[in-house]
Amino acid sequence: MTTVKLDNPIFAISARADELRAEGRDIIVLAAGEPDAPTPSNIVDAARRAIDDPELHHYGEASGLTALRQVVARDVFAKTGTTWSASDVLVTLGTKHALHLALGSVAHDGGEVLIAHPGWPGHRGAAIAAGATPVDVGVDADHNFLVTVDSLERSWTPRSRAVILASPANPTGSVYSREALSAIATWALTRDVWLIVDDIYDAFVYEGTHASMLEAAPEARERTISVNGVSKAYAMTGWRVGWLLGPPDIVSTATRHVSRTITHVPLITQIAALEAISSDPSDLAQTARRYRARRDRTVEALRAIVGVDCPLPDGGMYVFPSVRELLAENRSGITTSAELASWLLEEVGVAVVPGEAFGAPGRLRMCFAVGDVALTAALGRLTTALTAV
Repeated sequence: MTTVKLDNPIFAISARADELRAEGRDIIVLAAGEPDAPTPSNIVDAARRAIDDPELHHYGEASGLTALRQVVARDVFAKTGTTWSASDVLVTLGTKHALHLALGSVAHDGGEVLIAHPGWPGHRGAAIAAGATPVDVGVDADHNFLVTVDSLERSWTPRSRAVILASPANPTGSVYSREALSAIATWALTRDVWLIVDDIYDAFVYEGTHASMLEAAPEARERTISVNGVSKAYAMTGWRVGWLLGPPDIVSTATRHVSRTITHVPLITQIAALEAISSDPSDLAQTARRYRARRDRTVEALRAIVGVDCPLPDGGMYVFPSVRELLAENRSGITTSAELASWLLEEVGVAVVPGEAFGAPGRLRMCFAVGDVALTAALGRLTTALTAV
């Protein structure tokens, strides 16, 4: 039997945590890139009602339900002040699928895609799957792990087709300012480079407000593709509903790809997504307040550990502390963050992701979008274990 090795090492960590749990081990998972809460009941109930509707048992439009696309367009208007219609939106099988379609539309010929490094490995994977060539754009802690015009210019070649910007970013939680986005847009227009904006964490900005490329640089509208979805904001990672929003030619090209491959996103899950986006916005704001409190608790606990340097993320669901000083002590023979993450999982019962997964050895990614009881237990274990390393 052949075992398929996946690009994303985060999946391997999650799989190992599942194995240990199956053996009866008490494992707290801070490695998964998803909320550990169930999908809200009103969304689940909407899906149940949809199952009983015979009209939804048949084929639908490749572009997605008109009602869902209209709500997405209205939601983007509410967030950015820019006007869109249902025809500007394509419903996809999650945001990763939207990324694949966007990249396939602009860089399928092996064109280069500029990607922040360190950064989420899914961006690199989406580029490769679409037939593009990923190019690392070095970012560092001094610039809050954000790409700049200077770093983009150093990475640009005549084959550069697009740049992917995620705000808040995974794993760093870094958020671009409106001014930074405007400057990057000006550079992209000068260099004839597409802007692909990954806004999947836009509901979770804790310092200030979320700045959108569509709002910051309206002059770049015809060169901007926005991707988003319901996975993170509404605890719907397994429902697989996202969307692509952009210029007519891009939406048309991507819609043909959907029609020729998956036909359309399942109608039942689209109905669930429609309910999610139509929900009372105060529910989402309450979720963001809970996550902010958990972020603050996590950072405070990690900063109290000697040898751990934990920046305060501006948004997202993760902290990304440096453990280099801790590893330099080498008191227990653990010398890399990959070894440390493995030890924490196997011996301490806490699953985290080593920085090596993101191109940032010496760091750990920990998700704080977990329940208060689990987070308290995990921080207690980490404090005890890392103090003794």
